[in-house]
Amino acid sequence: MALSPNLVCNSPTVSRQEDFSQAVARIERLGKHLFGVSACVVYLHTEKELLAASEAHQFCAQLPLTDDLQVVPEKSSPFQAALGKFDNVEVRFCALQPLRDSTGKIVGRMALIHERSRMFTAGDKDCLVDLVALFERELHFRTSSLSAHSDVTLPS
Repeated sequence: MALSPNLVCNSPTVSRQEDFSQAVARIERLGKHLFGVSACVVYLHTEKELLAASEAHQFCAQLPLTDDLQVVPEKSSPFQAALGKFDNVEVRFCALQPLRDSTGKIVGRMALIHERSRMFTAGDKDCLVDLVALFERELHFRTSSLSAHSDVTLPS
């Protein structure tokens, strides 16, 4: 099995950052389709300039974050008021899961955002935990790869 050329990271910092943003975009697409939501957003506090370009990222950045999964609203209701708006989507459902670095420190969040209120089942929670684990693995790999190169600095 051959690796795709966009996944090979063999030189400068820019390509590593592009590879990372491609990995983030891939995980966001997977989440969107897996959960059937309007958007899956990965927001990292330290990567604002890289990942917070869209209105969805800006919406996610303003939401409060807890140490564990947060689902708003907790129960599905057709009368749920909008939690906010981005890209002409009136948000009526949001699930936030913290993202952690290799030391366990919260460095961001993954959000599932939908324009209709919906149930969030135990199976959904398990799938979100798995998707977050995939992202955290990518993040940990990136961090360890970058720290192995003395000429590379992490974005602040």
